[in-house]
Amino acid sequence: MQPIGEPFRGHTYSVNSVSFSPDGTRIVSGSRDGTVRLWDAGTQQPVGEPLKGHTDWVYSVSFSPDGTRIVSGSIDMTVRLWVAVAGQPIGQPLRGHTSSVTSVSFSPDGTRIISCSFDGTVRLWYATIRKSLQNHGEEDRSSSSPHSSYIPHSIAAIPTFNAANDAFICFSSDLTHALCDTAELLARTPLDDHTFVLGDDGWVLGPNEQLLFWVPPGSREPFYNSRTALVVPRGGVELDLSQMAHGTRWQRCCKES
Repeated sequence: MQPIGEPFRGHTYSVNSVSFSPDGTRIVSGSRDGTVRLWDAGTQQPVGEPLKGHTDWVYSVSFSPDGTRIVSGSIDMTVRLWVAVAGQPIGQPLRGHTSSVTSVSFSPDGTRIISCSFDGTVRLWYATIRKSLQNHGEEDRSSSSPHSSYIPHSIAAIPTFNAANDAFICFSSDLTHALCDTAELLARTPLDDHTFVLGDDGWVLGPNEQLLFWVPPGSREPFYNSRTALVVPRGGVELDLSQMAHGTRWQRCCKES
């Protein structure tokens, strides 16, 4: 068996993972230098600039089944999604693992991502923030506490829609715990920008930088990621927002108290 051409050079440190695109025309690689690189399998030349975003070694990389996206896992404890052609990150890093992410892969239909980590867990994630949560509650209802939670410092909320086109926002494996009547909260916000960020002060800010809720210090790390579909072993704390007043609905608290 003979090598084909010269080595692919461009990474500045050890290469930990490589994978072919489904059509065999491209190769993706992840390195200890913290970058992900795309290569033309025919010319053996790099395609574009390195994909930068991870803050430590990249352990694992993989193409989506349609070849349009790349997923990467890193020692920085995050999973990242990338647009394969443009090399741009998709949304916020997926946080929830508490140690290095050692392997990542897409499901055959490309709608989910699976990851495993040195923290001893396997996690299943929705691969798009537009994924419906209709079956979400059926997949992980066995948390150790009815109010248990697992939410990160960057949270990409998953909206799902009822017949009235009202978006639900869920930070629990049980859809009945979702925040409803969110039209005011998400007004004039694109579907792909339903991102919630947990600040250093403990406040979770919505897409319009509105204060959504405050997280006590003891529950901020780790914090449940609303894009998480399943965690093995199961467990952790979740949030029940079904009775939470928000926006102008705060006025009802004063009137009813």
